[in-house]
Amino acid sequence: MKTIDDYKSIFDHFMYEYMDHKLPFHDSTAVLQWDQNQKLFISGQQSFVILFHPNISLFPNAKNITIHNHNFYEMAYVYKGRCTNYFENNQFEMKEGEILLLNPTVYHDICTTSPNDCIVNILFNPELFETAMLPMLSNNHLMLNFFAKYTYQIGKSSDYLHFHPSDDPTIYQTLDSLVMEYFEKSVFYENICQSLLMILLSRLTVSYCKQIGLNPDNQEQDSVIISLLGYMQEHCIDTSLEQVADHFHYSTTHISRLLKKHTGKGFIEIMQNFKLEKIKSYLSDTDFTVENISQIMGYNDVNYLYKIFKNKYGITPNEYRKQYHQ
Repeated sequence: MKTIDDYKSIFDHFMYEYMDHKLPFHDSTAVLQWDQNQKLFISGQQSFVILFHPNISLFPNAKNITIHNHNFYEMAYVYKGRCTNYFENNQFEMKEGEILLLNPTVYHDICTTSPNDCIVNILFNPELFETAMLPMLSNNHLMLNFFAKYTYQIGKSSDYLHFHPSDDPTIYQTLDSLVMEYFEKSVFYENICQSLLMILLSRLTVSYCKQIGLNPDNQEQDSVIISLLGYMQEHCIDTSLEQVADHFHYSTTHISRLLKKHTGKGFIEIMQNFKLEKIKSYLSDTDFTVENISQIMGYNDVNYLYKIFKNKYGITPNEYRKQYHQ
């Protein structure tokens, strides 16, 4: 029986073959085409496509920013290195192990910065949601809300779901199997790929609920609290209770009641936890001093940052950085 390490080894070999150009590059221009409105669409009758995102080592123009949208959902998986996601009003960087699920309507671009960056793009048409995914996502509030709002025009759909690196190895095992099944084109590979995609979305939902502080076993959670916590996490540096309430068109009292009901915590405590997780990312991914990070995160008193960080994690920011790099 193959272990998770075996699957990882097989997939690593597969990807290194691609990155060393020993495997034929799956040219996106043969599958994706532009229309007159700078909108990308999947050509032909395909409903499900996997591509390697253009890399600057293969396409020098891949570093150019071309803001666009699609007629399909896009899942971007950072297998190696990093990439920068550009949107109309903001941008952020993703590192190895992070995954981004994009709504077709959102205007964006994804750019690599190094020849060693490897981004896997999983693309699928909205019709696939209705024909194959809808019955299997009936109890998955996060994904059902994300897909259904766009498909059925129910309110304002989310632009994207951003999944941080997970400690659940089955997420990456499923991703690896999905990519290899697609490129190897074995018997019934389309059915297998759709099934693996459903498993992946379910695993990502569990991981995302933990990421934003929800219990994934709670079936009573509705789409509002999921959207609420996701928004708070993305804007933890520069938002307030009043701004969150205004964004969702609720009163501050109602927002506070929702948070307390579903998480058992208040707004300030939740935002502080999100900030501390962001601080950990700065400590592990940058050379910024703790003083600089404190200013970025809106803490004017660096001693206060040291205090709350140690209270939560049991070590100081500098000790965390040292342990991470070791």
